[in-house]
Amino acid sequence: MKLSFWSDEERWFVPRVLGLGYSLNLKYVAKRLGWIKASPSPATQDSPVEPLETQPKRASHEDRLRAQIDASKYEEEP
Repeated sequence: MKLSFWSDEERWFVPRVLGLGYSLNLKYVAKRLGWIKASPSPATQDSPVEPLETQPKRASHEDRLRAQIDASKYEEEP
């Protein structure tokens, strides 16, 4: 069950899991007071992100179908 008072959201008040209203986000309060350190987000971890230009281009659905059709042209029929 999700704990609404210990949420990763960066806000003071978060919606309650059960019932109506809001509850105080104690995890955010503890981070602001320096009692706990903020955990690194997945985007800021040590793995560098390659720019879009250097990432290999994925073949589109039409390109993959065209390649399958071309490959099947040369198959021998029984």
